[in-house]
Amino acid sequence: MNTLNFDERTLQEATANAVGGVDKNVVDSIFIRIQDHFRKILFSDILYIEASGSYCTFYLQAGAKATVAYTLTDTMQHLSKDLFIRVHRSYIVNLKKITEVSRLRIVFGETYIPVGENYKDQFTEYINSRMMK
Repeated sequence: MNTLNFDERTLQEATANAVGGVDKNVVDSIFIRIQDHFRKILFSDILYIEASGSYCTFYLQAGAKATVAYTLTDTMQHLSKDLFIRVHRSYIVNLKKITEVSRLRIVFGETYIPVGENYKDQFTEYINSRMMK
């Protein structure tokens, strides 16, 4: 079972402390624990994240996915706020990967991600700020 290890520092944080500091805005990945090792997932590879109870599944480019044993709320705390937005109680999407929005549903190929009522205003504001006038 893949599990995120939020209790331990990421490699970037460990490197920052050893080298004397790194700008937090430069962090571009998250490490997930897979049994006895860690796998680095670049933020740019994540399309969206789906929650199922206390587990989250990362859907990555090229059809890959990874399931971790943490809630969506815990996962969101470790992602870049500039790149990711929660759009539903069960979904986080990568803002850079959105290519189509239809009737307040985000389209990723054959997958439709609903935009929840509680998240609609924030998401609509983001989309409106990117629209050509």
